[in-house]
Formats: sequence, structure tokens, C-alpha cells
Amino acid sequence: MFAGLFEEETGQSDVKMELGSSTASKSPPPPRNHTQLCGLSNLGATCYLNSLLQTLHYTPEFREALFSLGEDDLGVYSSDKGADNSSVRLIPVQLQKLFARLLILNQQSTEVSSLTGSFGWNNSEELQQHDVQELNRILFAAIESSLLGTQGQHLIGQLYHGTSVQQVHCCRCSRVSERVEEFQDIQVPLSGRSGLEQALKETYIDTEVLQGSDQYWCEGCQQLVDAVRLLQYPMQFA
Repeated sequence: MFAGLFEEETGQSDVKMELGSSTASKSPPPPRNHTQLCGLSNLGATCYLNSLLQTLHYTPEFREALFSLGEDDLGVYSSDKGADNSSVRLIPVQLQKLFARLLILNQQSTEVSSLTGSFGWNNSEELQQHDVQELNRILFAAIESSLLGTQGQHLIGQLYHGTSVQQVHCCRCSRVSERVEEFQDIQVPLSGRSGLEQALKETYIDTEVLQGSDQYWCEGCQQLVDAVRLLQYPMQFA
């Protein structure tokens, strides 16, 4: 899955981006409709990718932090034949260009082939449906790797990394066991629930009573006991 993703610093990416950006339209693209929003063209089965890109684009903290990176950080990409783009940080550069088109172009949609070209994708990748959560993790890892040594090297960590704390309170001796974990995303099971709010509340806010066959082994009591388990997460999620 995601073969060649994300092999950014390659000449193959340059070739793909030139091919993707040089395709001429037979007629002018239609302007934005009454929503005044610009969409993304589907390359075959890239709706999952497009939904992720639109989510990132409409996260102002991410978009503005990306736009704040200049030529000194990212280099200057050239589409000239034979140009050396080996030092250009292609993925963030192409993300910048894509976000700029989404903001400025008076079109119903814009292409994403320049960005997928920076991923090193081929036609087969564009025709396969993939898991958007896995793509999100891989894309963030690629962006972090690409921005090492720049002022944006902590962009992903500052916006999308968090710390959770799981606590288990023994009902017999009041001992508290605590485990700290880092996370980049969370899973919210919606099945059987009325909506997102209820799912978040039941999964990440409500306490869980451990009793009966689910009793907790307390190191202090050295036996199975009734206990209460709770999770602590940041107050805000991006």
C-alpha cells in the first residue's frame, strides 16, 4: 500500500509533475459556483486523498504555518527541463501551491497531480482506494522529514501531536496507576451512537468501572479488585 510514498527527493517526481501540470484544457474551466469554494479533481480513486487535503487546507493553523515557509526553507522549484530540484523540499512546496490555487483560482476544481507527483505516485496508486487514516500518518511523517532543519520542522508536532493519560483508581486502597501515551490521531467508533458528541463522550470522557470478570489487578493490594478507569486528553483537538 502507498508504494513509493513518499519518495520526495527524486527526479521521477519532477517528470510526473511536469506531465500533470502541462495538460491543456480544451475549454476554460467553469468558475466557482454559488458556494464560492474550489474543489479538487479526482484522479480515479483519490477522493480519500482529496478529503484529507481539503481538511488540512481548512485548518487555518496548518495552512498559515505552511505559507510562512519561504524560499530559504524550501528552495525554489523549477519546471525547466534538466533543472536540478534535488535540494527542493517538494512535498511542502506542492502543498503550498495547491492551497494557493484553492484560495485564489476562480474555478470549480483544481488538479492534484503536481502534488501526487511529489509523492512519487504512479497511475496505479491513483486508481486504488486506500485508508485515509494511514495516508494521514504517512503524509505527516513525510512532511516532518522534509522540513527537518527549517523553521517549520515542528509544524506537525505542535499541531497534531498530543499526550493522553490513562489512570486506574483502585476502589479498595485508592492506589492510582497511570500510563502516559503520545498520539497523533484518535479513533471514534460511531456505530450504535446518536452522533459524534455522544461517541466522544462515551469513548474519551466517561469513566469505566472495572468489576466482575473485568476486575483490575492492583499491585498494592496484590489481588483483583474493583477499579475505575479514566482517560485524560487535551481540551482541544485540531
